[in-house]
Amino acid sequence: MFEFSRNDFLKKDFFHVYFGEKRLKNVKKLVGSSFLAILLVSAVLPMLGNPAFASNAEPISLDTTAEPYRNKWLLIETEQIKILFPAGGKKPMFLWWHANDTSKVYVVKYKGLIEYITLVDQIYQRIYQAEEARIREQFNLRYVEPYQHQWQAMIRERMEYKLMNLALIYGLHSPYLPFSACTWNLTGPVEVTRGDVKYLSFNFTLDKVPWYHPGLKFAQGNVIIRCRFYYTPATEDVQGLYSYTVDAGELKMDLIVNKWEWNIDKINSLITELRALGIDVPYRKAGLALWINLATINIEKIDAAEQDVAYVPQSAEDEDIETEIASTTSSMYVEGKSVTVTTDETATDTLEHPMRMQARLQDRYKIRFATDDMLGGYFKFVPYAIKTDGQNPQLIDVKASYISAGSHMRLFLCYPYFGNLTLEHDPSIGLETLPTLATYPLIIALLSIVSIIAIGILAIRWKKGPVNILKPN
Repeated sequence: MFEFSRNDFLKKDFFHVYFGEKRLKNVKKLVGSSFLAILLVSAVLPMLGNPAFASNAEPISLDTTAEPYRNKWLLIETEQIKILFPAGGKKPMFLWWHANDTSKVYVVKYKGLIEYITLVDQIYQRIYQAEEARIREQFNLRYVEPYQHQWQAMIRERMEYKLMNLALIYGLHSPYLPFSACTWNLTGPVEVTRGDVKYLSFNFTLDKVPWYHPGLKFAQGNVIIRCRFYYTPATEDVQGLYSYTVDAGELKMDLIVNKWEWNIDKINSLITELRALGIDVPYRKAGLALWINLATINIEKIDAAEQDVAYVPQSAEDEDIETEIASTTSSMYVEGKSVTVTTDETATDTLEHPMRMQARLQDRYKIRFATDDMLGGYFKFVPYAIKTDGQNPQLIDVKASYISAGSHMRLFLCYPYFGNLTLEHDPSIGLETLPTLATYPLIIALLSIVSIIAIGILAIRWKKGPVNILKPN
């Protein structure tokens, strides 16, 4: 074995003597490659660990009078994102885009709430809306026609009469609460600072239901969309039941529904009567769906959105669709899968059959707008909500369905029956950031593996003979 003193290490030709000329070249290559790899990782590491939005992005402006928005819109603006939402108590809808790119403006419009029955499925489909005709159809199919031959004529006639006059006898309300026809009260915005977290806070509260939906007056003051636009990253803790991270530049929009009056509860006496006849009819089999439209428009079509905001429907059949007509959306990415939305599957004679969103292990569902580059707009939501009496919150699962509606998507967030309690759910919108391709522990592990491999290669090359790979004869 060679022995060297400290002075030997200082000699210019030490490494030539110790390693030999050929081995020294291999060592130089290995050291040079390792140094380059470490240098590249060091340069990329900050990008991988942080989103594209600055972690401490300050608001640039919140201007209620700037052209072209005047008093129709409120504008949130940072260096990365711009968000418009209606001023003056109009319906809740949001437009957002990259601050330096107006070619794609993403739109989410909250259309309304729909009560539906869940005798068959937990997700919303139009054929299960909790209206007189649909309830009659499902009860006839499942609980009357299969058994009525066993009943006396008087019982059959009584059941037929009650089913034909459900709305009159039991006081059913419309299953659909259209947000565009309601008057909304906007409170805020105000800027809030909590420690290192900074956000803009404002609320949409349903103030008045239209005259042609008198049965839905209970919703006045009881439907709220609580909004927080985050200037800094934050962790949302929902009453200690679950938590998730929110990026800087993300707008959270918590849906809150208090004391919903359920049509399914209004017919409890009918259900009790059928159960007395020996038919196992379940109570409280209903859900509430939040209907949302997702679309994309060009900034030049902002006038369509302005008309949308200013327009007030005059009847239940009179719906606002200006933004949807101007939409240029061709496809959306739902959980990484491309879904075409160019065809209008809702316009056919048959009722729609929304596709299902599959359960996932991550903390939030994501629907992303298709775009030519990697970074587009998105809509997210947590796969569970809470129902609470104010003191005892409980988790409930949230399901979803969606359908192509002709250059835009109809999305239905589906909440199971929550009685007279309060429902809270957490959707949000934003722009894609640079993907977190690696984490610090993963990078350290990879560097360790590379180091081990490098040492192995060095050890092999240290030997005099070549390394042979044996092959079978």
